[in-house]
This record gives sequence, structure tokens and C-alpha cells, in this order.
Amino acid sequence: MRWPSSGGRKLAPFRRLMTLVTLLLVGANIFMAFRGRQMDETYRRIEGHGFLGQNYFRNSTGANSVIQLPPFTPQESFGACALVLNQNHRMTEWIAYHYFALPLRSLIIAYDPKSTQRATDLLHRWKDVIDIIEWEEDDYLPTNWSEDIRMNYRPASPLDKPIERLIHEHRQVYFMQQCTLTLADKNVSRVIHHDVDEYLRINTDVVKGYDTTRPGHITDFLNQKTFTKIPTGWSWNSGCWVLLRLFFTPLFQDSPGHRQSLYKQIDFPWFQPIHFDTLRYRWRKTLAQKTAKGILQLDHVPSSVLSRRENIFEKWMKVHNPLGKHLCEGPWPVVASPLILNHYLGSYEAYLYASQWDFRFQNLTDWERRTTRGKGKSRVDDGITNWIQAFIAWQSEPVARHLLSDAGLKDEIMELSPK
Repeated sequence: MRWPSSGGRKLAPFRRLMTLVTLLLVGANIFMAFRGRQMDETYRRIEGHGFLGQNYFRNSTGANSVIQLPPFTPQESFGACALVLNQNHRMTEWIAYHYFALPLRSLIIAYDPKSTQRATDLLHRWKDVIDIIEWEEDDYLPTNWSEDIRMNYRPASPLDKPIERLIHEHRQVYFMQQCTLTLADKNVSRVIHHDVDEYLRINTDVVKGYDTTRPGHITDFLNQKTFTKIPTGWSWNSGCWVLLRLFFTPLFQDSPGHRQSLYKQIDFPWFQPIHFDTLRYRWRKTLAQKTAKGILQLDHVPSSVLSRRENIFEKWMKVHNPLGKHLCEGPWPVVASPLILNHYLGSYEAYLYASQWDFRFQNLTDWERRTTRGKGKSRVDDGITNWIQAFIAWQSEPVARHLLSDAGLKDEIMELSPK
């Protein structure tokens, strides 16, 4: 159909308008496609693929949050070796504290064969700021490695160690050795060898006035080497220190109201001091436990010690004195040691929870016996309790909530009955 020329002139403005609308729609589609790629990239980063070395995630307001890095590289920081048996309820607090205080930047977790849970989801939130490796037993030991131990087990009396305990002690040592060698290959400076109910800290009764609210304050303390009241036998360049453990007993506790008042400045619905062992238990025995735990400074350990052996069953480490008396210094009395370990038994409910899998935990009588470990009267010791407020201030409340809100063995998920 042919339009009259006058009609074409009348439609010309309409045609120009349609052309403009078409161009605008095309431009909008291009922008949305480009924006979609950007949003997809943002969400991939938030989901844990990393962005500029930080760990981004979505908080409840939809804003991006990031886990702050401590002022030390993974090589300058601490690594840790932890053999665990269904202890996720402890690991949230343990990792967060040591990330703040040490800082902890490398972690190897090995699961006891009896473990029914894995910490993978819990560990995932840390993966961009801590180098984490999870091991099953066959990752560091050959299949059926314990058969020789069973075959050669000849108890002389009922008081001898049960076979399960003997195998566990061998497993501990073999894991310590393989974990230490792996961290040495990563050029990690220092390694802690203590359990997830034990916390390394500055002994503020000895190192008076030291600021323990700064991230990485333990590495900073060891690097400065300026503390002058070091005990006899302490060398800053030692390859190994053995440190005493202070036992924090649940027999003496603050009332719920008093406990809440101690931390009233941390006023968030998700924060309950009862779910943090380092806050719930402030009473300890005056004297330390008999056995100690160790720290390695790998830069000062002879290379011959850190070489891999043809025989992986050769024992060159010990649980309570990692490299033996010829290479390890200490332990020193509590009143003289610059560093110390806090050891928390925890609640009776947590003890019952562990007793489902761990042969070392038995019944109420055994738990009461354990509460008497350590000698001397009980006293309040707040040398560690300031970490939580400092951690929240450092990380921000949304990040701290993301990292800490599942700490502790929550009463509402426990279905336990005494044995």
C-alpha cells in the first residue's frame, strides 16, 4: 500500500519517536546483560571464591562484609595441628580466638576414625583467610596400620593401658609428625600442638601491661623479643617451648546474671557468654597440671629433624614434649612463664556428649574426678576474657556474628541422658 506524501510527512515525527524508543530498549538490554555479569561475579565472590585475598559474604542487611586479615602473612603466623573427635561445638570458639591472638593462618584437622561429624561447613567460612587441610586417617597413615599394635598387645595386669588408648596415643604422635612436616613444607614459622579445649595466651600476670586486644599480639610479642623478665632457660630462638596448662574448673562458676553483667557491653541477641568456654569458666586451680604441651618454632628446628623418614612409624615427637628435652625448653613455673595454656574441661553436658564416642569419658563419677585436676585453691583468672570484645571490634558485628554464632553445644539440640 502506498501512502500519500502528505501522510508520510505527518508520520515522520512518530517514526523518529519509535526509532528513539527502539534504541533506548536496545541500550537497556545491553546494560542489563552487562550488569548481570557483574552481579554474577559479585555473588561468586561472596560465595567464597575470593576477592583481593578477603572473604566476602552477605550479611542480613544484604551488604557485603569481609573478614579482616591480621598484620602477618601465613608464613609469619602460626599453624596448628588438631586431631578431633566430634568437637565442632568447640572449634568455632577455638579457631576464632587463635585467629585473633596468634594469628592462626594454617590449620590441619585430622578426624578420629570414630568421628560421625565433619567440620567442613564450619571451616568453609575461614577458607580465604586460613589455609585449611582436612585429613581422614588414610591421608597420613597406611591402611590397617594398627594391626601390629593389636597383635603385640600383651597386658601384664588389668591396670595396663587398654588397647584403644594405646592405639590412640600412637595415632596422636603419627599425626603430629606428618602435620609438622606438612606445615614445614609450607614455610610456616610456628606450630601449636594442643587440643581444641586448650588456648594459648600471654601470661598477663607475668607480662604485665601487654596489650592483648591487638590482632596477632602473640606473634608480635615473640617477634619483638623485648620482654626482659624472661625465665632462666628461655631462649627467643629456641626450636621448641613446653608450656604448662592451667585447669579451668566448672565447679566454680559465676551466676548467669553476674556472667551477663561481665559482658554487658557486648549487647547482641546472638551473643551468649554461656556458649563460650573462655567466658563461662573464669575459675582455675592455682597450680598447673602436671603434663604440658608444646610450641615449635620451625625456623629454629634443625633441618635433619624436619626431614621425612623412610619409616613413617619412627617416633620422633611426643605429645607432651614435642621434640624431647634435648630440643625443647621448659616448662617454667606459672609465676615465671611468659606464655601459658588455658585448659577447659567444659560442662557436664559436653562431657556426656563426648562420652558417646570417646572411651576416655565415662560417667558422672569420672567427670567429678576430672574437675579436681590441678592443685591448689580455685581463683578467678580473667587473662583471656577480653578477646571476644576485641574480636568483635576488629571484625565488625555482622562478621563476628557470621563467625561465632554457632559456638558451643546448644542446650536445645542436646538429647542426652546420664549413663
